[in-house]
Amino acid sequence: MDTEDLRKFLVIAKHNNLQQASATLNVTPGALSKVIKRLEIKLNTQLFKRIGRNIKLNQQGEKFRHYALNLVHEADQAISEFNGSTKNTVVNLSGPSLLLQHYLPFLLSQFNEQGFQFNIDTSWEGQAIEQVASGHAHLALVTEVALNESTLQSDFERIYLGTTTFKVVAAHSHPLFEQFSKGSLTNRELFQFSFACPSISPFCGVTRGVGSDGWRDDKVPRTISYRCNDFSTLLSLVKQGIALAYVPDFIANDPALKVIDVLDCNYTCQERLELVYKPSLATGWLNQFAAKVRAAHQRIA
Repeated sequence: MDTEDLRKFLVIAKHNNLQQASATLNVTPGALSKVIKRLEIKLNTQLFKRIGRNIKLNQQGEKFRHYALNLVHEADQAISEFNGSTKNTVVNLSGPSLLLQHYLPFLLSQFNEQGFQFNIDTSWEGQAIEQVASGHAHLALVTEVALNESTLQSDFERIYLGTTTFKVVAAHSHPLFEQFSKGSLTNRELFQFSFACPSISPFCGVTRGVGSDGWRDDKVPRTISYRCNDFSTLLSLVKQGIALAYVPDFIANDPALKVIDVLDCNYTCQERLELVYKPSLATGWLNQFAAKVRAAHQRIA
C-alpha cells in the first residue's frame, strides 16, 4: 500500500473536505478523489460517506485511519533510521498563540537545530489536542483544564511545564497612578477604571464567564469597556494607557506593564500548563526530546 496515498488519506480525513485537503496538499480535488478510490478498491470497502458535495469518514474509515497512522509512523521511523542525518525531521507543534509565544524559546532550545524542521500551528486547545490524538501534531501546548475536559487524552503523556497566575496590569502612563501612585487599591476603587477583556478565552477559544479571562465577575464586579477578539489588540489598548487587563503573569512581566495590587480581592485565576504527546506514535527523537524537557524543567524549578 502506497504510503503517500496514506498520507493524503490522513489529510483528507482531517478536513473531511476535498477542497480544503486540496489546498493543504497543493493537489487537485480530482487527484485526491482518485486516492480515495484506490484505497477503497484495495480494501474492498467504502471509507467515506458522501454528503452532498462533502465527505465524512464512516465507521470503517475511522478504523482504517488508525491503521494508516501507524503505517505512516512505521515508514517514517524506518526512513529516519536508514537515512541518518541526510533528511530533516519534521516537528509538528500546536497550541494557543499565547502559550506558543511564551514557551517556544524554551522548547526549541531543547532541540539540536540542525536536522529539524518545525511546523508551528496556532490553534485552540481542543484542536491542538485533537491533532495530537489523530497524529497530525507531535506535540501540543495546553492547559490542564482543557486536557481534563477532553475525551481524547487517555493515552497521552503529559509534561507539566508550570503554573501561571493571572494579574491585573496597566501601562505606566495609566491615569490610575495619578490617584494611586503605588498601584494598590480596593475592589470598590478599581471599579471606576475600564478593563479590556477578550471576547473569547485566549486558550480554548470559547466564551467563559463574563470576561473570558478568568476574573470572578460574579464575586468582584468590574467595569468592562472593551472586548477584543484579538489579544494583541487588547494588549495595545493596555500599553497605550487606555484600559486595564487581567492577564497571565508571563505577560504581566512585560517591562511596559505594571501589576496592580487589588487589596481586598480574594480570588485568583491560575492555569497549570502542560506539553502533551502520544507515546504510541512517538519516534526516538520525540522520546529524547520529552526526557530533555522534563530534565530542563526540573533544573529550572
